[in-house]
Amino acid sequence: MSAELMPPRLSSRESRPAHPRHAVDPRRSGPRTAAALVAFLVFAVVLPLQIRGAGSVFYTDTNFLIRYAVAVYAAIKLAMLLWQTDIRPVAGVFWIFVYTGMGLAPLAQLTTGRSTALAIQVTEDLLTMASLLTLLGCVCFDLAYHLRLRTRRSSRGPRLRFRTLRSLEVLRVFSVASVLAALVYIVQVGGPAVFFLSRQETSQALDAISPDSGQALRAIVSAAGSVACLTALIFYIHVWRTRDRKLATVDGFLIAVLVIINVIVNNPISNSRYWTLAVVFGVLLPLIRGRKGLFNAAVAGGVIASVVIFPLSDITRRAAGAGVPIQSDSIWATIATKDYDQFTMLANTLGYTLDHGIAWGMQALGPLLFWVPRVAWPEKPLDTGVEVGMWMNSNNLNLSAPLWAEAWINFGLLGLILVFVGLGLLARRLDSGFRAEILSKGSVGYLGISIFAGYLFIILRGSLLQSMGRLMILVLSILILTAVTNRKERLER
Repeated sequence: MSAELMPPRLSSRESRPAHPRHAVDPRRSGPRTAAALVAFLVFAVVLPLQIRGAGSVFYTDTNFLIRYAVAVYAAIKLAMLLWQTDIRPVAGVFWIFVYTGMGLAPLAQLTTGRSTALAIQVTEDLLTMASLLTLLGCVCFDLAYHLRLRTRRSSRGPRLRFRTLRSLEVLRVFSVASVLAALVYIVQVGGPAVFFLSRQETSQALDAISPDSGQALRAIVSAAGSVACLTALIFYIHVWRTRDRKLATVDGFLIAVLVIINVIVNNPISNSRYWTLAVVFGVLLPLIRGRKGLFNAAVAGGVIASVVIFPLSDITRRAAGAGVPIQSDSIWATIATKDYDQFTMLANTLGYTLDHGIAWGMQALGPLLFWVPRVAWPEKPLDTGVEVGMWMNSNNLNLSAPLWAEAWINFGLLGLILVFVGLGLLARRLDSGFRAEILSKGSVGYLGISIFAGYLFIILRGSLLQSMGRLMILVLSILILTAVTNRKERLER
C-alpha cells in the first residue's frame, strides 16, 4: 500500500509533512490498472451483453444504444475510480447508483419487455427522453466534478482548513443525548420487538405517532432516533481507530450501548435497503480510511451487490405471510420488474409535467420546509413521488422521485443542469476530505463525508421530501461534534 494512503496514527495536535498527493508507487500501479481494466470489461461489456442476450421482445438498436450509453458512461467512471490513487467515496456512490438504477435496469426493461407496474403512463418517447436527461445529468456532474477553479494563494502557502473533534467530552454528552433520543423513538414505536418484525409493520407503528400532525413530526422523531446514534458510533470508531485520545471506562460503556441501539433502530429488517446502504457505507468508510485497496473492493462489491443481492433482499418488507414469492426466469427479469423504478418514475414525471407544467420551485418548498406540520400548512406540496403517483392513478403512492425528476419538475431543463452541476461541485469538495495530507492531520471531516456518501443513495433515489429529516439531523450532528480549525500549511502538490 502506498505510503501516501497509509497516514500514520497521529494525535490531533501533531502534524507531519504529507507526501506529494500524486506520487505513485510503480509497484502498486499495475494491480490498480488490472483491476480497472477487469471492471471496465465486466461492467461495460459482459453484463450489457448478457442483458442483450436475455432479450425476449423486439426493440430497436437505437433504443438499446441510447440506454447503453448511460451504462457505459458510468462503467468508465467506475473503472477510473478504481485506477486512480485517490479515494473518492461521494463520486463512487453516484456512479454506482447511475450504473445500476439508471443504466442496467432500463436496459433490462427494454430487452425483457418487462417493467414495474408503474410503467402504465410511459410512452417510448418519454423513455428515450428520460435516458437523454439521465445522460445530461451525468455529464453535468462529471464536468463540474473535474472543474478546477483558480484561487488566490498567499506567498506563505495556502491556508488549510479542516474539521476536528471538539473534545471527547462533547462526544460523550452527544452520545448520551443520542441514546435518549433513540429510546424515545423506540418507546414511541412500541418497543424493540417492533423493529424486528417487518418494514411494513414498523412503518404502521410509526404512522400511529401523532397521526394528525402529518409526516413532519414522524420524520423528525425517526431521524433523531436513528441518525444521531449512528453518527455517535461512527465518531467513536474514529477515536478508537486512530487512538489519538485515551478511552475511559465510560467510553467503552457508551460504545457498547451505541452498538446495541444501532442494532435495534438501524437494522436491515425494519429499515429500507437504501438506508441500510447508507449505514453500511457510513461505518465501513471510517474503517477503510486511507486504504485504497479496500475502497476499490467496496466499490466493485457494491456494484455486484446492487445487481445480485439488492433486488432479492426485500423479504422483510411485508408482514409475515404477506410477501409475494419471487418467481423469475432470470436475474435481468427480476431487476426489470422489482425496485429499480427510478428510471420509470423519471419518465412518468416528464409525462406529469406535460399535463401540469413545470412547478417553478413550488414543489421544492416541501423539502425545504419539511419540518412545518401539514395541519399548519394545508397547502404544503406533497411528496413528488406521491404527486406523480396520484396523476398516474396508482394505488401504491410509496414511489421514488430520483434527483433528475425533482430537478425537472421544479425548473425543467435549466434546473436539471444546475442541480447536477451543483452536486458535482459539492462531491468534489467533499471527496477532497479523503486526501492523505488531510487525514494525517487529525481531521474528522471525513466521518461526515462517509455518512453523507452513503446517504447520497437516498438523495439520488428520492424523494427529497422523504430524505430531508435524516439529512437535517446528520448535518446538525456533524456541526455539534466538530469545529473548524485553520492552519497554515505548505502542501506539496
